[in-house]
Amino acid sequence: MTAKKQMLVTKPFQVLAMCSFMALPSQAIETNFSLHQGSESNTQGISFTISDTISKGSHFYWNLGYSYLDDVKVEWNQSDLFFKVDTVDAIISYRYKPRTYNQTMKNFTFEYQIGATMALTENKFVWPELNEEKYFSESNDINAMLGFNVHYDMSKNTAVNLGFKYHPSFSEFEDITTLYLGFTYKFGNQFGY
Repeated sequence: MTAKKQMLVTKPFQVLAMCSFMALPSQAIETNFSLHQGSESNTQGISFTISDTISKGSHFYWNLGYSYLDDVKVEWNQSDLFFKVDTVDAIISYRYKPRTYNQTMKNFTFEYQIGATMALTENKFVWPELNEEKYFSESNDINAMLGFNVHYDMSKNTAVNLGFKYHPSFSEFEDITTLYLGFTYKFGNQFGY
């Protein structure tokens, strides 16, 4: 593995580790691991996120994460090209828990997300015959992201979630949409949850 490739692999995890240490005084850090399926059948990926409330008892959350998608399709020059997309995600979300006497509905929480993603890798097509390059995304490109997530509490510390992420315009890829299924675990003091 070259030094450049190794740096690209370890960089997202270093960012998340640093953010975890900054968040130590928080009330209860949540970690989430999700599997993604893209709107294009070949697109699949994973994401890892840490989250916490912005302030004690707040319904607003900050979320920092790393996402990896494989086989993201772009149409160019009358052909389909497929690339890998790695991003660091910064998201603000609002969570709504229904107030109800229904025991099943008490376990659900609905989350609305808005944020930005920063690309970690560049994706380019090289046309050797013409000595040309076409960039579809570059390292440090920042793109908007919208999302929706439904949490189902299995216990005080664990939840499964189902949701989607939507990038209205991801660099030159146009829009990217993924559905995901994930697992959340809460660490720390559960006061206020």
